[in-house]
Amino acid sequence: MKLAYPTSYQSVMTKHVQKFFIAVLTAFLLIPVACVDLDFDQPPAGGEDPNLPVNITIAALKSRHVLDAYEQITDDVTFAGLVISDDAQGNFFKQLVIEDSTGGIEMRIEMTDLNNLYPVGRKVYVKAKGLYLGDYNGLVQLGAGVGTDNNGNPELLRIPESVLDQYIVGATYGNEVVPHTLTIDQLSLNNVSTLVRFENVQFIAADAGQTYADAELQQTLNREVEDCAKRRLIVRTSGYASFAGDTTPLGGGELYGVLSVFGDVYQLTIRDLNDVAMNGERCTTGGNNPTTIAAIRALYAGSTTALTSYSIKGVVTSDFNSQSVTGKNLFLQDVIGGIAIRFAATHFFALGSEISIDVTGGLLGEFNGLLQIDGLNTSAATVVSNPGDVTPRTATISEILTNAQAWESTLVKIDNAEFTGDSMYFGGEIVVTDATGSMIMFTRTQAYFSHTALPTGKVSITAILSEFNSPQLIIRNLSDVSGGGSGSSDLNVDFSGLAGNVDISLSGWANIAVKGTRKWRSQVDAGNTYAQATAFGDQATEMESWLITPTIALDVAKKITFESAYGFFVHDGLTVWISSNFDGSNVTGATWQQLTPTLATSSDTEGAFIPSGNIDLSAFSGNVRVGFKYVGSGPGGQTTSWRVDTVKVEKL
Repeated sequence: MKLAYPTSYQSVMTKHVQKFFIAVLTAFLLIPVACVDLDFDQPPAGGEDPNLPVNITIAALKSRHVLDAYEQITDDVTFAGLVISDDAQGNFFKQLVIEDSTGGIEMRIEMTDLNNLYPVGRKVYVKAKGLYLGDYNGLVQLGAGVGTDNNGNPELLRIPESVLDQYIVGATYGNEVVPHTLTIDQLSLNNVSTLVRFENVQFIAADAGQTYADAELQQTLNREVEDCAKRRLIVRTSGYASFAGDTTPLGGGELYGVLSVFGDVYQLTIRDLNDVAMNGERCTTGGNNPTTIAAIRALYAGSTTALTSYSIKGVVTSDFNSQSVTGKNLFLQDVIGGIAIRFAATHFFALGSEISIDVTGGLLGEFNGLLQIDGLNTSAATVVSNPGDVTPRTATISEILTNAQAWESTLVKIDNAEFTGDSMYFGGEIVVTDATGSMIMFTRTQAYFSHTALPTGKVSITAILSEFNSPQLIIRNLSDVSGGGSGSSDLNVDFSGLAGNVDISLSGWANIAVKGTRKWRSQVDAGNTYAQATAFGDQATEMESWLITPTIALDVAKKITFESAYGFFVHDGLTVWISSNFDGSNVTGATWQQLTPTLATSSDTEGAFIPSGNIDLSAFSGNVRVGFKYVGSGPGGQTTSWRVDTVKVEKL
């Protein structure tokens, strides 16, 4: 109810109120200034140090941890250190990195804008009793306990903001954080979670002048820097960083950041662009004596030889995506010859890339008769261009066997060949025969096509001429075999061997974003690799992506089976379709008919793969392709993650 007072009453009340406030204000102004503590809420310059007793170092605390385990800290231990991370620009998220004279450690905290309380250079004390030690793929961390992630796997929980002051006690501000000046080859686990500095480094040619991350899709990206000896280090930047869309410098100079590790790979996280000072000249890299592959091969005299300062250049003829060659190996070919290269770690040099390799220090020797250069770091190689695949030498099997030593590690093609013997699938040792003779073709069981049925009849085979105590052929993917009967269309793909969280690219498959930009990606969980599509975190109002099988020849009755699972159930976003006129790129221009397999539902356990049952394709004929269609939408919309695994096509 609104009370209505007479105008005269309101006027009297207004005058009384005015007099009251004037009196109060006058009394306040008469208070002596000396009685007002103007600095009551402001800490002294530099802050105060509570001088808590410290009884453990960061290195000693981290030594209590066993990788892949969790340890609760049950004794009263306190360490002190300086804050070296800074989340002001968004490249650190809910993490605080603290360093003392013995090392550094990351704390997982359920709080943003940590820089307001804990800026770089602030000294803090951490009372660690009750916290837990854990690690994320080798990176030791402190957290509040052990929980489970979205896939049901254990993970280290973040420390809630509400109890943070029970564990972290702030001290002085503005302390100088002195970075450790290192070279890339000096990195060790002792440097992880510390502030480091590198001199005379530059972003590799492929990454110079590129954005630090994908600001539009807010996706984290890895860029690489190298020193003048071609040793490399990953610089990892979040798509949410304020500088994600800025471009990396073209020059060389200094680089600062917090060192991290992922498995056995070191990574650097910069706090902001002040950590990058690369306005100087780039250094030249590579061996002092560029030479041919044939010249390197000629240096082998029957025993392992350490190479001096040489560099070679050639085109990669092997396909790491298909896993037909182990991930540390590749075959390289120039206009004269070819050679096998074995790196110390997994590489990602794509088929058809021209690369330059500094082979200085590499070991030239034979492995079961195959000449190779062993012991090289992946940082010794640089992508020069991408000319595409090498044109193979067409020859008969008799000619290949006669010239096996001279043609070793080069690409050959055999026309009018047949797969003979009892083998039904590509995996293992297969006998290849033409009118002039026979030889072995070998496919690793890890290759994605190893369980694909062999074609019948005459075929053309493109392959790397390798050796395992005798000459043998290695095909790179299913595109290396053409012709023959329909057996080659049968599938048995479980996506094993693909790297995690990358767009799926498999020979014969199509991965197409019809709406939005997201495609199906490979994901690895507890050792299992599968295909996943999701709109989680996407900004697009609509998303539609298709993962489509290679051609399936239905000259006989066949069936297809697969498994499906979901994560974060919000909507039924997965359907399965079949087409006989899909041209490999135009999804909307093809005619699709929906199939009715058994799919995972919200009543199934999250992450559990559900068999599709046998999907009878006998009602169809000719050449067909099966498509896994995902639809979703952006923030707050339809974001269920849908997963597909173990796709098989077999005769009924």
